[in-house]
Formats: sequence, C-alpha cells, structure tokens
Amino acid sequence: MKELSVIIVTYNSEPDIYGCLDALFSHNDLDDALEVIVVDNNSRYFAHMQNEIAQRYGGKVIVLSNSQNGGYGQGNNIGIRHASSPIIMIMNPDVRLIQISLKDIVSQYKKDPDLALVGFKQIVNMSGKRGSSFSLLNHYNGFVRLIGGIIANRTDCFCWKHMYFCGACFCVRKAMFEEAGLFDEQIFLYGEENDIHYRIHTACPKAHDRYCKNNIYLHPTEDRPYSKKAVQLRIQSNEYVMQQQGRPKGTYIRSEEERVKWGKRLFGNVG
Repeated sequence: MKELSVIIVTYNSEPDIYGCLDALFSHNDLDDALEVIVVDNNSRYFAHMQNEIAQRYGGKVIVLSNSQNGGYGQGNNIGIRHASSPIIMIMNPDVRLIQISLKDIVSQYKKDPDLALVGFKQIVNMSGKRGSSFSLLNHYNGFVRLIGGIIANRTDCFCWKHMYFCGACFCVRKAMFEEAGLFDEQIFLYGEENDIHYRIHTACPKAHDRYCKNNIYLHPTEDRPYSKKAVQLRIQSNEYVMQQQGRPKGTYIRSEEERVKWGKRLFGNVG
C-alpha cells in the first residue's frame, strides 16, 4: 500500500528532473510505500525523457503524458487523480531534497486527522541561504508582507492562519484537497499557494497546517533573470485569486506596489 505520492510536473525540464528524482530516492525511507508520478505537460523531448527515466529508475517512477501544456495546476491535478496514497507531495522539478524524513511526514498525518498542509524550509543555494518557505497572505498590506515575511522566515515563525507555503515543495492531505476542488485550472502559473490555502481552509474549517523546519529542500531561485512577462502573469493570476476570494479589484496590485516600493527603499530591490 502506498503512503505518500510525489507529483512532479515537467515542461521542457529534462535538465532538472533526473537530479530531482535522484535526491528524492536518496531520501526515501518509505521504500515501496513511496509512489512517484511525473506528469509531462507536452514537452518537446518527452519521448527521450520518458525513456531515460525508465532506464534509470525502472518501475519506480510512473510517467504520464499530458496532451497539452494546461499549466502547473492542471498538470498536478492529473497526477493527483492518478495517485493511490492519502498524502500528496507537490514538488517542482528544480527542487532538490537536502534533509527530510518522508516517514515522519506520513506519521504526522496519521496522528493528526485535521492536518491539511505541511511545509518545509527552503534554501536557495548550497551555502544555506534561506528562501521564502512561506509568505503572508496576499491581501495584507505590502509593507507588512515584506517585513513580516522576512522576519518570519528568518526566525522560522509560521502562523498558518495568516501564511501559506511556497508551492515548490509541500504536502497536502488528498481527501481535503479533493474536498476543496484540487488546483484551480483557470490559474496557469503563480498564485496557486494562496488560493489553495484559502479553499482548503474554507472547505475544511477544522483543518490546520504545520511547518517542519528540520525538513529542508533546495530551490535555486537566486540567479533567475528578471522577466517582465512573469511579473505581469503573477499579478494577473493573483488578482484573479483575490477576486475569487471576494476581495475588491486591485487588492493584490495595491499590496504588491507597496511591497515593491518598500523593498526598494529599504533594500534597494523588490525583496
């Protein structure tokens, strides 16, 4: 019986996926109770990647082909529906597990039936520089999001009622996620984390989340180039999420403008 299903969505991710899988299997303390599902969103060289995964990992990895690139959420939904375990781990292909106990995560879910989401500590380089393991909900004032997020991440101070986990690597109870409707497939990319937090806790009022600071993953975002298109897409997606939550139009835009303004004033960048 499978106890944890890891879903990894790929799109032209061949440079990343093998390192991701190698790190995952090197931390597998669940043995055959671990299920690994790769969902490919119609990559250019899918056939080569599929063959390479089969040669390297045999039957330990299920590879599903998506006929379209319907976005991050749509690809993950395919994997979640295929998954056979009660606990789902969502992981980006450029993530590398550094220190983690999958067995302990499963045990926490078994002991606590109201546990919905579990998040981990993110680092952005091998020197241990911290990333944003979690963020304040996007309707908060931008200055509060900026300073509060920095302080909370540096001190490992997580408050699930006011914060959501980074979507690069986290766990969720499948039944609760299904109750909430899984990923909103209207969101192509960005904003999913805030949306998931809101819908799960709306659908499951007794649910709560937990941050496991001793479980660590690498998400090398430090050297990502600035992309105006990505910024525009993030704003568009988060505005959609805010309106789905009943927030007035412009809620996220105003918050983000404030966050960027204070980031430039205090740190010379957008934070």
